[in-house]
Amino acid sequence: MVPPESLFVAIRRPRYLWIAGCARPSALALGALGLLTVLAGCGTSRDARAALDAGRHATEQGSLREALEHFRTATRLAPDSAAAQLALGEAAETLGEFDEALSAYQAAARRSPSTTTWLRLGEIADRMGHVDLAIQSLEGASGPWHEHIWLGLKVGAATLAACVPRAWASISAPWGECLPAAVGTGRAYFRASQESVPEYGFRILVETGQRERAIALARGRGWLRDDADYCRARDLQVSGETAGLLAMMLQPDRADCLVPLGARIADDGLARLGRLVLLDRVKNAPRPETRAQAEWVLRHRLPDHEVPKIAESLNVAGWRLQNRLNQPAEALEAYKKAIAADPGFSWPYHNAGRVYLSQNDNEQALAWLTKALAVNPNHLRAQFNLGVAATRLKRYEDALTAYSQALVMNPADADAHANIGWILLRVGRQADGLHELQVAVRLDPNLERERSYLNAQFGRDARQGPTPFSVR
Repeated sequence: MVPPESLFVAIRRPRYLWIAGCARPSALALGALGLLTVLAGCGTSRDARAALDAGRHATEQGSLREALEHFRTATRLAPDSAAAQLALGEAAETLGEFDEALSAYQAAARRSPSTTTWLRLGEIADRMGHVDLAIQSLEGASGPWHEHIWLGLKVGAATLAACVPRAWASISAPWGECLPAAVGTGRAYFRASQESVPEYGFRILVETGQRERAIALARGRGWLRDDADYCRARDLQVSGETAGLLAMMLQPDRADCLVPLGARIADDGLARLGRLVLLDRVKNAPRPETRAQAEWVLRHRLPDHEVPKIAESLNVAGWRLQNRLNQPAEALEAYKKAIAADPGFSWPYHNAGRVYLSQNDNEQALAWLTKALAVNPNHLRAQFNLGVAATRLKRYEDALTAYSQALVMNPADADAHANIGWILLRVGRQADGLHELQVAVRLDPNLERERSYLNAQFGRDARQGPTPFSVR
């Protein structure tokens, strides 16, 4: 159960990284593997540069372990090269080799104390649970104001360039619509760029229980307003996550936005922060229904205990390897490390099961999903996917049991009802199967396959929906 890519606050890298007096383009365009294009030359030997180039090529080919070895060679040949150390840190971090990444980023920061090196050091320190090091490093990672202005100008110019061709037929539209839109967008990106690193530090402080420091940081950044309703404010120059955390600390009686926020945070892989936010709603929400919603998400979509930071981060690394970089074998290694860090953490077991499901190795998937439920029987997604694996193996009774248990946890799960329906039809229980498909379509009218099957059985009514029988 991990999210997608926004596990950590999106940090915008500076446009140039200064290494030994040389300007190099930053990692902005490099996505998950960051700084690999900055690695040519500048103070390194020919052999070291060759190793860097080989590592970059191996990365582009998806050979991440081979790339890591090349970058290790580059740092041995040129230990004083910040570029080599950053490349090594990036590759090691991607593969879940966090100790090696931390050492490499520390070496890079000593040799080239730039916004980029401080940011990378702060990120890995946070992921390893080294809070003081993370905060200290992020203090040097905000970047000078002109970098943020440059980003705002670029985005504003791009917005203007995209708008003008669409509005050319009107004489006034380019000035009355496009220019204000470009200015507004550029200003928004400038402010977001300015606040991204401070917001990251703020989140770390909140997560680790340092609320007074977090509030002091917010006050110093000008985020606090006497008349603000942080759950509804639209004009604050911070993200919705930061606004929600401010509501949690400053307006606990008006912070019900934390329930969907906590669920989103958890889906992004941040189990610890998601748990903190939802526990606050269980304790402080004034409405019983809000408390009940928070309790349900806590029970079925989060771990049943507070996991160590390192286990959370290794699970995230595995998810990225699996879903962003198409490296299932490396993902499994990262999940195993997460399990070693916390054997009671069900998410990496579940994610390992999903790796095997994607490879159609359903016996292995079933084994891993069973392990996930052994450590946390309330893990809803593991329960559902256990049904998937059992169905593929034609163990229909086991699949029906798994899906039925998933419906105990979430009775409104249309997909579970639909899957039960298809299994029942397959084993000859026609009436029961049709009933389950009807329930599924009633819960989710967008289930096209199920709707088409019911229409074929019973016809369509005048409203272009399922027949009256099919929604009973």
